[in-house]
Amino acid sequence: MTKILVIDDEPFLKEMLYDIFTMAGYEVVTAENGKEGLDKIYSENPDFVLLDCSMPIMDGFEVLAIIRKEARFVNLPVIMLTALAGDTEQIKGLSLGVDDYITKPFKSSVLLTKVKNILERKKQSLDVNPLTSLPGNVSIQKYVESKISGKSDFAILYFDLSNFKSFNDKYGFFAGDNVIRFTAGVLEKAVKEFAKSDSFIGHIGGDDFVIISPIDLSIPIAEKVIALFDLGIKDFYNKEDIEKGYIVSIDRNDNIQKFPIMSVSISIIATNIADIVDFEDVAQRASELKKMAKKNNKSSYVFERRKYGR
Repeated sequence: MTKILVIDDEPFLKEMLYDIFTMAGYEVVTAENGKEGLDKIYSENPDFVLLDCSMPIMDGFEVLAIIRKEARFVNLPVIMLTALAGDTEQIKGLSLGVDDYITKPFKSSVLLTKVKNILERKKQSLDVNPLTSLPGNVSIQKYVESKISGKSDFAILYFDLSNFKSFNDKYGFFAGDNVIRFTAGVLEKAVKEFAKSDSFIGHIGGDDFVIISPIDLSIPIAEKVIALFDLGIKDFYNKEDIEKGYIVSIDRNDNIQKFPIMSVSISIIATNIADIVDFEDVAQRASELKKMAKKNNKSSYVFERRKYGR
């Protein structure tokens, strides 16, 4: 349950806010001044803070300034309550990193809407992969499960890079990050050409990606990704390694091995063939298919053709 910390020195308003948020389904913790509020931010670890500007002992601006200097609270959503309609307080709070303001008196519906919207935006922004700016696991799962619950037919394509670790070991993490960005760009180009708006691209993490698309476009997308990836990946290797067709690196068992130029392995699962139950079901099947695709030692895709369910 989402926990909201209300920090306000007015007993009546604090009690009213407690009732508003409790009735809306939130867990509520309260504090009657800035110092107590700051202590409860540390001890209660709230998901959201409603913070009054003017309070004894420590005002809201002092509390906000302190928590925004700490890494673990830099993204903590905060709305400040103010009795003043002028710009001075709002500009001060905005410069310190407040998410929004609400002026007293206020409508509970407006407050709840602001809280809900800020929480949703924060959740989405935190789920974005910092390297590729693509949605992460939470957004991927949410999208897939919305398609399942809506009984919409779709295909999910799982992408994994073969021999990425050996490349990373030899060329370094900076070069590896560039390959990840390149791969994200390849997926975006393929989707833009075929699926356009009727699709979703996500970055699971590392060298693993997904695309959710209409079923009839899944294979054209996979083929386009392979063509673009194989064309561009050689630019990340030096001339000597390209001519040899492999690099020499150390495997997971500390043995020296020859690793071919990177390739992309794609597993495709479609709902008109597989009776998909949930996101975990999709992930498990994709993992099985990915192993088959990797056996080819070149960029390839494997399409789920077994019709079965649970």
